[in-house]
Amino acid sequence: MPEVEAEISALMARRPVRELDVALPAGAKTEFWAQGFTKIDRITTDEEIAWLREVYDVLFSPGVELIPGALVRDVTTRLDAQRGDRQSQVLRPEWKFRDLKQTTFWRNGRRLVAELLELDPAEMEGWGHMVRKAPHDSEGLPWHQDEAFWDPNFDYLAASCWMPLDPATVESGCMSLVPGSHLSGIRPHAYPDGDAQVTTLFCPDVDAQAATPHPIPIGGASFHHCRTVHGSGPNTTAQVRRAYINEWQKKPAKRDTPADRPWYWAREAVAREHFLKAGADA
Repeated sequence: MPEVEAEISALMARRPVRELDVALPAGAKTEFWAQGFTKIDRITTDEEIAWLREVYDVLFSPGVELIPGALVRDVTTRLDAQRGDRQSQVLRPEWKFRDLKQTTFWRNGRRLVAELLELDPAEMEGWGHMVRKAPHDSEGLPWHQDEAFWDPNFDYLAASCWMPLDPATVESGCMSLVPGSHLSGIRPHAYPDGDAQVTTLFCPDVDAQAATPHPIPIGGASFHHCRTVHGSGPNTTAQVRRAYINEWQKKPAKRDTPADRPWYWAREAVAREHFLKAGADA
């Protein structure tokens, strides 16, 4: 739609360019490797947060051309039975908004994750993930590990940099994470009701009492290992809860034998069928 493209161009033209130098708090790396997560109170500027909210809302609006499958309005129901805007996501928003890779958040997140993982930033690759919780949504996001979603033909060393654009409180559905859960490999995962048409996965073997709520202020950020078990509660507030995540990883290493993750292949089969049908109906 021409009006949407014009809005995107105007947004890109006024991206804030003020830098913000930040550093990990003392003991953050030790906490990250012991617990599987850590956080920082500030990672970017207020001006960039305000701009990112505008970008975010355009991406979730109708008429924006994205990578096929990037936008899911309701990750907890079947792709062919979406209930509208509930717990929504956009994958790889930088494909549409290339300037997202020029932001202070992108640069600082990359540098800090490289420090946590003890990697050279030049050997890291990253992509974005935007998530949205609708107001007064009674559902949370199930327990899972990020790596459980990824291709089992590869080994990974990765961490997420998770930044809220609205207050991430217990009431608005902030993340909760299970300390030390990254140390025991990938746990078995499944689909709600055994249905691979549902976008989300869940890990059934989790002691919720062991989880630690992880509220983050606007402009702060949380870092968690790709194997840390985490989830989030319902948004009981009257305000939308938006978050922007960048996933950073060392280039994945090809395995001789794929890891045993049967849920991944079930998802691949459903995705192929869904998008083939969508193409035939177009």
